[in-house]
Amino acid sequence: MKESNLYIGTLSGTSADSIDAALFDLGKKIKVIGSLSKKIPQNLKSKIIKFSNSKRNLYERPTKELIDLDNHFAMETSNLINQLISKLKIDKNLIKAIGSHGQTIQHFPDIENPYSLQIGCPKIISEKTSIKTVGNFRKANIDNGGIGAPLTPAFHKEIFFSKKVNRVIINIGGITNITRLIPGKKIIGWDSGPGNCLIDQCVQEFTAKKSQFDNKGRIAEKGSLKDLTKIIDSFLSSDYFQENLPKSQAIINFNFKKISRSKLKNHSFNDWASAMTEITALSIVRDLEKFCKAKKVEIYFCGGGSKNNFLIKRIRDLLNENYEIKKINNLGIDPMLIEACTFAWLSKKRIKKEEINLLNSTGAKPSLLGEIF
Repeated sequence: MKESNLYIGTLSGTSADSIDAALFDLGKKIKVIGSLSKKIPQNLKSKIIKFSNSKRNLYERPTKELIDLDNHFAMETSNLINQLISKLKIDKNLIKAIGSHGQTIQHFPDIENPYSLQIGCPKIISEKTSIKTVGNFRKANIDNGGIGAPLTPAFHKEIFFSKKVNRVIINIGGITNITRLIPGKKIIGWDSGPGNCLIDQCVQEFTAKKSQFDNKGRIAEKGSLKDLTKIIDSFLSSDYFQENLPKSQAIINFNFKKISRSKLKNHSFNDWASAMTEITALSIVRDLEKFCKAKKVEIYFCGGGSKNNFLIKRIRDLLNENYEIKKINNLGIDPMLIEACTFAWLSKKRIKKEEINLLNSTGAKPSLLGEIF
Protein backbone atom coordinates (compact mmCIF):
# COMPACT_ATOMS: atom_id res chain seq x y z
CA MET A 1 0.00 0.00 0.00
CA LYS A 2 1.14 3.54 -0.76
CA GLU A 3 1.99 5.56 2.34
CA SER A 4 -0.75 8.05 3.19
CA ASN A 5 0.07 11.75 2.80
CA LEU A 6 -3.11 13.02 4.45
CA TYR A 7 -2.64 15.84 6.98
CA ILE A 8 -5.03 18.29 8.60
CA GLY A 9 -4.19 21.93 9.27
CA THR A 10 -6.21 24.02 11.68
CA LEU A 11 -6.01 27.53 13.10
CA SER A 12 -7.87 30.66 14.06
CA GLY A 13 -6.39 33.94 12.87
CA THR A 14 -5.61 36.96 15.05
CA SER A 15 -9.01 38.46 14.19
CA ALA A 16 -10.65 35.55 16.09
CA ASP A 17 -13.50 35.34 13.57
CA SER A 18 -13.53 31.62 12.89
CA ILE A 19 -11.73 28.32 13.34
CA ASP A 20 -10.64 26.76 10.06
CA ALA A 21 -9.76 23.13 9.42
CA ALA A 22 -8.75 21.56 6.12
CA LEU A 23 -7.57 18.15 4.98
CA PHE A 24 -4.74 18.01 2.43
CA ASP A 25 -2.95 15.34 0.46
CA LEU A 26 0.67 16.50 0.79
CA GLY A 27 2.16 14.29 -1.89
CA LYS A 28 4.35 15.64 -4.69
CA LYS A 29 1.55 18.05 -5.52
CA ILE A 30 -0.70 19.51 -2.82
CA LYS A 31 -4.36 18.56 -3.12
CA VAL A 32 -7.15 20.03 -1.03
CA ILE A 33 -9.45 17.17 -0.01
CA GLY A 34 -11.93 19.37 1.84
CA SER A 35 -12.32 22.10 4.42
CA LEU A 36 -14.69 23.33 7.10
CA SER A 37 -14.94 26.60 8.98
CA LYS A 38 -16.78 27.47 12.16
CA LYS A 39 -17.61 30.97 13.34
CA ILE A 40 -16.30 31.55 16.85
CA PRO A 41 -19.29 32.16 19.18
CA GLN A 42 -19.47 35.79 20.37
CA ASN A 43 -19.06 34.89 24.07
CA LEU A 44 -15.87 32.97 23.25
CA LYS A 45 -14.60 35.73 20.98
CA SER A 46 -15.18 38.35 23.70
CA LYS A 47 -13.02 36.36 26.13
CA ILE A 48 -10.29 35.96 23.48
CA ILE A 49 -10.26 39.72 22.82
CA LYS A 50 -10.20 40.48 26.54
CA PHE A 51 -7.14 38.31 27.16
CA SER A 52 -5.48 39.57 23.95
CA ASN A 53 -5.56 43.09 25.37
CA SER A 54 -3.99 42.09 28.68
CA LYS A 55 -0.39 43.14 29.39
CA ARG A 56 -0.10 40.65 32.26
CA ASN A 57 2.24 37.71 31.59
CA LEU A 58 -0.39 35.01 31.08
CA TYR A 59 2.23 32.52 29.89
CA GLU A 60 3.96 32.39 33.29
CA ARG A 61 0.83 33.12 35.35
CA PRO A 62 -2.23 31.66 33.59
CA THR A 63 -5.56 32.28 35.32
CA LYS A 64 -8.23 29.63 35.83
CA GLU A 65 -10.39 31.51 33.30
CA LEU A 66 -7.59 31.29 30.71
CA ILE A 67 -7.08 27.55 31.36
CA ASP A 68 -10.84 27.02 30.92
CA LEU A 69 -10.70 29.03 27.68
CA ASP A 70 -7.75 26.95 26.47
CA ASN A 71 -9.73 23.74 27.05
CA HIS A 72 -12.93 25.19 25.56
CA PHE A 73 -11.12 26.29 22.40
CA ALA A 74 -9.47 22.87 22.07
CA MET A 75 -12.90 21.21 22.30
CA GLU A 76 -14.32 23.55 19.63
CA THR A 77 -11.35 22.73 17.38
CA SER A 78 -11.66 18.98 18.01
CA ASN A 79 -15.37 19.02 17.20
CA LEU A 80 -14.71 20.89 13.95
CA ILE A 81 -12.03 18.40 12.91
CA ASN A 82 -14.30 15.44 13.69
CA GLN A 83 -17.10 17.08 11.67
CA LEU A 84 -14.70 17.55 8.74
CA ILE A 85 -13.62 13.91 8.82
CA SER A 86 -17.24 12.77 9.04
CA LYS A 87 -18.26 15.06 6.17
CA LEU A 88 -15.46 13.73 3.94
CA LYS A 89 -16.06 10.09 4.98
CA ILE A 90 -12.32 9.57 5.52
CA ASP A 91 -10.86 6.71 7.56
CA LYS A 92 -9.14 8.41 10.55
CA ASN A 93 -6.32 5.87 10.41
CA LEU A 94 -5.23 7.33 7.06
CA ILE A 95 -4.64 10.78 8.55
CA LYS A 96 -1.01 11.01 9.60
CA ALA A 97 -1.27 14.10 11.80
CA ILE A 98 -3.04 17.35 12.64
CA GLY A 99 -1.04 20.58 12.63
CA SER A 100 -2.78 22.94 15.06
CA HIS A 101 -1.65 26.54 15.43
CA GLY A 102 -4.44 27.47 17.85
CA GLN A 103 -5.62 31.00 18.66
CA THR A 104 -2.97 33.57 19.56
CA ILE A 105 -3.70 35.32 22.84
CA GLN A 106 -0.41 37.13 23.45
CA HIS A 107 2.73 37.63 21.38
CA PHE A 108 5.63 39.46 23.02
CA PRO A 109 8.81 38.77 21.00
CA ASP A 110 10.82 41.78 22.20
CA ILE A 111 10.76 41.46 26.01
CA GLU A 112 13.58 40.00 28.15
CA ASN A 113 11.97 36.55 28.28
CA PRO A 114 10.01 36.50 24.99
CA TYR A 115 6.94 34.33 24.60
CA SER A 116 3.99 33.68 22.33
CA LEU A 117 0.84 32.25 23.87
CA GLN A 118 -1.78 30.27 21.95
CA ILE A 119 -4.90 28.54 23.27
CA GLY A 120 -6.34 25.28 21.93
CA CYS A 121 -4.50 22.58 23.91
CA PRO A 122 -3.00 20.14 21.31
CA LYS A 123 -3.11 17.29 23.86
CA ILE A 124 -6.91 17.60 24.08
CA ILE A 125 -7.21 17.77 20.28
CA SER A 126 -5.16 14.58 19.96
CA GLU A 127 -7.31 12.81 22.58
CA LYS A 128 -10.66 13.93 21.18
CA THR A 129 -9.82 13.15 17.55
CA SER A 130 -7.62 10.07 18.18
CA ILE A 131 -5.09 11.57 15.75
CA LYS A 132 -1.46 12.51 16.39
CA THR A 133 -1.36 16.32 16.81
CA VAL A 134 1.53 18.74 16.39
CA GLY A 135 1.27 22.09 18.18
CA ASN A 136 3.23 24.84 19.97
CA PHE A 137 4.93 25.92 16.74
CA ARG A 138 5.67 29.48 17.83
CA LYS A 139 7.07 28.31 21.19
CA ALA A 140 9.51 26.02 19.38
CA ASN A 141 10.67 28.91 17.18
CA ILE A 142 11.28 31.15 20.22
CA ASP A 143 13.07 28.32 22.07
CA ASN A 144 15.50 28.20 19.14
CA GLY A 145 16.30 31.92 19.22
CA GLY A 146 13.51 33.29 17.03
CA ILE A 147 10.76 35.84 17.52
CA GLY A 148 8.00 33.26 17.00
CA ALA A 149 6.43 34.61 13.81
CA PRO A 150 5.82 34.67 10.94
CA LEU A 151 6.12 30.93 10.31
CA THR A 152 4.56 30.92 6.84
CA PRO A 153 7.69 31.96 4.82
CA ALA A 154 9.13 28.42 4.96
CA PHE A 155 5.95 27.05 3.38
CA HIS A 156 5.69 29.92 0.87
CA LYS A 157 9.27 29.22 -0.23
CA GLU A 158 8.66 25.51 -0.82
CA ILE A 159 5.35 25.98 -2.64
CA PHE A 160 5.50 29.36 -4.43
CA PHE A 161 9.18 30.12 -5.11
CA SER A 162 10.22 30.42 -8.77
CA LYS A 163 13.77 30.87 -10.07
CA LYS A 164 12.42 32.92 -12.97
CA VAL A 165 9.79 35.20 -11.39
CA ASN A 166 9.87 37.80 -8.60
CA ARG A 167 7.03 37.03 -6.21
CA VAL A 168 5.72 38.43 -2.95
CA ILE A 169 3.06 36.66 -0.87
CA ILE A 170 0.99 38.95 1.38
CA ASN A 171 -1.20 37.34 4.03
CA ILE A 172 -3.72 39.83 5.44
CA GLY A 173 -5.22 38.49 8.66
CA GLY A 174 -5.59 40.54 11.83
CA ILE A 175 -1.91 41.36 11.27
CA THR A 176 -0.31 41.46 7.80
CA ASN A 177 2.72 39.31 7.05
CA ILE A 178 4.78 39.46 3.88
CA THR A 179 7.09 36.88 2.30
CA ARG A 180 9.67 38.01 -0.27
CA LEU A 181 10.42 35.37 -2.92
CA ILE A 182 12.85 37.23 -5.19
CA PRO A 183 15.57 35.10 -6.87
CA GLY A 184 19.06 36.28 -5.90
CA LYS A 185 17.84 37.83 -2.63
CA LYS A 186 17.40 36.22 0.77
CA ILE A 187 13.96 34.73 1.27
CA ILE A 188 12.51 36.69 4.16
CA GLY A 189 9.19 37.14 5.90
CA TRP A 190 7.96 39.70 8.42
CA ASP A 191 4.90 41.43 9.85
CA SER A 192 4.39 44.74 8.08
CA GLY A 193 1.80 45.97 10.61
CA PRO A 194 -1.99 45.90 10.90
CA GLY A 195 -4.10 43.80 8.58
CA ASN A 196 -7.81 43.73 9.33
CA CYS A 197 -7.50 44.53 13.06
CA LEU A 198 -7.90 48.33 12.99
CA ILE A 199 -10.67 48.16 10.38
CA ASP A 200 -12.50 45.48 12.41
CA GLN A 201 -12.18 47.46 15.65
CA CYS A 202 -13.52 50.58 13.91
CA VAL A 203 -16.56 48.71 12.57
CA GLN A 204 -17.23 47.08 15.95
CA GLU A 205 -16.97 50.45 17.73
CA PHE A 206 -19.43 52.22 15.44
CA THR A 207 -21.95 49.37 15.28
CA ALA A 208 -21.77 48.36 18.99
CA LYS A 209 -20.37 45.00 17.74
CA LYS A 210 -23.46 44.26 15.63
CA SER A 211 -21.07 44.11 12.66
CA GLN A 212 -17.61 42.60 13.02
CA PHE A 213 -15.86 43.66 9.80
CA ASP A 214 -16.14 45.85 6.70
CA ASN A 215 -17.58 43.46 4.10
CA LYS A 216 -15.62 43.95 0.85
CA GLY A 217 -14.61 47.41 2.11
CA ARG A 218 -18.01 48.92 1.30
CA ILE A 219 -18.03 51.16 4.40
CA ALA A 220 -14.51 52.53 3.86
CA GLU A 221 -15.15 53.04 0.15
CA LYS A 222 -17.69 55.78 0.96
CA GLY A 223 -15.35 57.66 3.28
CA SER A 224 -12.97 60.56 2.79
CA LEU A 225 -9.39 60.83 4.07
CA LYS A 226 -9.26 64.61 3.69
CA ASP A 227 -9.43 65.47 7.41
CA LEU A 228 -7.68 62.39 8.77
CA THR A 229 -4.30 62.48 6.99
CA LYS A 230 -2.48 63.83 10.07
CA ILE A 231 -3.75 60.94 12.18
CA ILE A 232 -2.71 58.44 9.49
CA ASP A 233 0.77 59.99 9.15
CA SER A 234 1.24 60.17 12.92
CA PHE A 235 0.34 56.51 13.37
CA LEU A 236 2.67 55.37 10.58
CA SER A 237 5.57 57.39 12.01
CA SER A 238 5.70 55.18 15.14
CA ASP A 239 8.87 53.17 15.82
CA TYR A 240 7.65 49.79 14.56
CA PHE A 241 7.27 51.03 10.98
CA GLN A 242 10.88 52.27 10.95
CA GLU A 243 12.44 49.05 12.29
CA ASN A 244 14.65 46.73 10.28
CA LEU A 245 13.90 43.04 9.82
CA PRO A 246 13.17 40.58 11.33
CA LYS A 247 10.08 41.99 13.03
CA SER A 248 6.82 40.61 14.34
CA GLN A 249 3.71 42.21 15.77
CA ALA A 250 0.72 41.67 18.07
CA ILE A 251 -2.80 43.11 17.93
CA ILE A 252 -2.39 44.71 21.37
CA ASN A 253 -0.19 47.34 19.69
CA PHE A 254 -2.94 48.41 17.26
CA ASN A 255 -5.82 50.01 19.11
CA PHE A 256 -8.51 51.97 17.28
CA LYS A 257 -9.84 53.60 20.48
CA LYS A 258 -6.35 54.91 21.24
CA ILE A 259 -6.03 56.38 17.73
CA SER A 260 -9.48 57.97 17.64
CA ARG A 261 -9.79 59.02 21.32
CA SER A 262 -11.50 62.42 21.68
CA LYS A 263 -11.71 62.88 17.90
CA LEU A 264 -14.10 59.96 17.29
CA LYS A 265 -17.24 62.10 16.83
CA ASN A 266 -15.45 64.70 14.70
CA HIS A 267 -15.52 62.35 11.70
CA SER A 268 -18.02 59.94 10.19
CA PHE A 269 -17.98 56.14 10.43
CA ASN A 270 -17.13 55.95 6.73
CA ASP A 271 -14.21 58.36 7.12
CA TRP A 272 -12.74 56.46 10.06
CA ALA A 273 -13.11 53.12 8.23
CA SER A 274 -11.41 54.65 5.21
CA ALA A 275 -8.55 55.97 7.37
CA MET A 276 -7.97 52.59 9.05
CA THR A 277 -7.97 50.93 5.62
CA GLU A 278 -5.44 53.51 4.41
CA ILE A 279 -3.12 52.77 7.36
CA THR A 280 -3.13 49.07 6.42
CA ALA A 281 -2.62 49.81 2.71
CA LEU A 282 0.21 52.31 3.27
CA SER A 283 2.05 50.09 5.76
CA ILE A 284 2.04 47.27 3.19
CA VAL A 285 3.05 49.44 0.23
CA ARG A 286 5.87 51.18 2.10
CA ASP A 287 7.36 47.85 3.16
CA LEU A 288 7.12 46.52 -0.39
CA GLU A 289 8.99 49.56 -1.68
CA LYS A 290 11.55 49.31 1.14
CA PHE A 291 12.28 45.57 1.16
CA CYS A 292 11.01 44.22 -2.20
CA LYS A 293 12.55 46.50 -4.81
CA ALA A 294 12.87 44.71 -8.15
CA LYS A 295 11.59 44.94 -11.70
CA LYS A 296 8.30 43.21 -12.38
CA VAL A 297 7.24 41.87 -9.00
CA GLU A 298 4.14 39.67 -8.82
CA ILE A 299 2.02 40.32 -5.72
CA TYR A 300 -0.26 37.56 -4.39
CA PHE A 301 -2.76 38.10 -1.58
CA CYS A 302 -4.21 35.54 0.81
CA GLY A 303 -6.09 35.58 4.13
CA GLY A 304 -9.37 37.28 5.04
CA GLY A 305 -8.16 40.73 3.96
CA SER A 306 -7.80 39.49 0.38
CA LYS A 307 -11.63 39.66 0.23
CA ASN A 308 -11.63 43.39 1.07
CA ASN A 309 -11.95 44.77 -2.47
CA PHE A 310 -11.47 48.39 -1.41
CA LEU A 311 -8.28 47.60 0.55
CA ILE A 312 -6.81 45.71 -2.42
CA LYS A 313 -7.79 48.60 -4.73
CA ARG A 314 -6.04 51.11 -2.44
CA ILE A 315 -2.89 48.98 -2.43
CA ARG A 316 -3.03 48.71 -6.23
CA ASP A 317 -3.48 52.49 -6.57
CA LEU A 318 -0.54 53.22 -4.25
CA LEU A 319 1.90 50.79 -5.91
CA ASN A 320 4.13 51.84 -8.80
CA GLU A 321 4.27 50.10 -12.17
CA ASN A 322 6.91 47.55 -11.05
CA TYR A 323 4.28 45.67 -9.04
CA GLU A 324 1.48 43.60 -10.53
CA ILE A 325 -1.31 42.06 -8.44
CA LYS A 326 -2.17 38.50 -9.47
CA LYS A 327 -4.62 35.90 -8.18
CA ILE A 328 -3.02 33.31 -5.91
CA ASN A 329 -5.60 30.71 -7.05
CA ASN A 330 -3.51 30.55 -10.25
CA LEU A 331 -0.68 29.06 -8.15
CA GLY A 332 -2.91 26.18 -7.10
CA ILE A 333 -4.26 26.90 -3.59
CA ASP A 334 -7.37 28.73 -2.41
CA PRO A 335 -6.20 31.98 -0.70
CA MET A 336 -8.38 31.20 2.32
CA LEU A 337 -6.70 27.81 2.88
CA ILE A 338 -3.02 28.74 2.63
CA GLU A 339 -2.52 29.18 6.38
CA ALA A 340 -4.30 25.90 7.19
CA CYS A 341 -2.12 24.22 4.57
CA THR A 342 0.97 25.77 6.19
CA PHE A 343 0.24 24.05 9.50
CA ALA A 344 -0.65 20.76 7.86
CA TRP A 345 2.72 20.98 6.04
CA LEU A 346 4.58 21.92 9.23
CA SER A 347 3.04 18.93 11.01
CA LYS A 348 4.33 16.67 8.24
CA LYS A 349 7.82 18.15 8.54
CA ARG A 350 7.78 17.60 12.32
CA ILE A 351 6.55 14.00 12.02
CA LYS A 352 9.28 13.33 9.43
CA LYS A 353 11.86 15.04 11.73
CA GLU A 354 12.77 17.62 9.09
CA GLU A 355 14.17 20.93 10.34
CA ILE A 356 12.55 24.22 9.32
CA ASN A 357 14.82 27.12 8.33
CA LEU A 358 13.34 30.46 9.37
CA LEU A 359 16.65 32.14 10.22
CA ASN A 360 16.10 35.09 7.87
CA SER A 361 12.48 35.58 8.90
CA THR A 362 12.48 35.05 12.66
CA GLY A 363 16.15 34.73 13.63
CA ALA A 364 15.69 31.13 14.82
CA LYS A 365 18.34 28.57 13.95
CA PRO A 366 17.14 25.73 11.68
CA SER A 367 15.26 23.37 13.98
CA LEU A 368 12.39 20.95 14.46
CA LEU A 369 9.24 23.03 14.76
CA GLY A 370 6.45 22.03 17.11
CA GLU A 371 5.72 19.38 19.74
CA ILE A 372 4.04 16.05 19.03
CA PHE A 373 1.05 14.95 21.14
